[in-house]
Amino acid sequence: MQARTSVMLEVAALALAAAVFLATFRVRASYVDFALAAAAVALIAATARRSRRLWEIASPALAGENAARARYRSASLLAAAFTVIALAALAVLAFGWPPASAADTPMLARLFTVHLFAAMLLYFPWALLQQYIFQFYFFGRLLHLVPVSLAVALTAVAFASVHFPRWPVMAVTLVAGSMWSLIYYRHRTLLPLAASHAILGAALHYWVFGHDLLADWLALLADRFPLLADWLR
Repeated sequence: MQARTSVMLEVAALALAAAVFLATFRVRASYVDFALAAAAVALIAATARRSRRLWEIASPALAGENAARARYRSASLLAAAFTVIALAALAVLAFGWPPASAADTPMLARLFTVHLFAAMLLYFPWALLQQYIFQFYFFGRLLHLVPVSLAVALTAVAFASVHFPRWPVMAVTLVAGSMWSLIYYRHRTLLPLAASHAILGAALHYWVFGHDLLADWLALLADRFPLLADWLR
């Protein structure tokens, strides 16, 4: 009972702090989110032993190296299947709703660009960081407070909420967050989820929004680290 109460207070304090932050800073630079997420990961890593213990109580993992490999393989297959289906849905959106910024860009040039694939690779650490926060930490604690189905839903809502007030992104991440939570609950591995997250995140920006993430990141680097930006180009 004491452990459950401490988890409840921890989750409530986190939810309140996140709500105040999102309401106060509705528009913010992307590097602010990254810095805050990195700080959160540092704090979560410091309590990783407790988090693993909570997960072992909520959903005991199969022991042994072979079992770990089997979980990773199954998670990879499920994440890949979901990613392919989601990519198909995003491609349909891209054909049906070209943004003004990409209206003059040929569709194939939007779907397959060097910048897109480079952005996927660079997106991966950010995606892994988010999956670590929401799946390993937040989802694991919710399982001590509510049934699995509600914990999945709340994790997806929390994941979507951090993208406020970008409503189209929130809608997409609500669906994706639910699927990633279900996969993590069953297989307890983050890398396939982060890969799915990176691929879909980059595709959403490039295909649907016509937004060149790599160009934006290079522009940000050029402002703060001009020598590094020149070398990356």
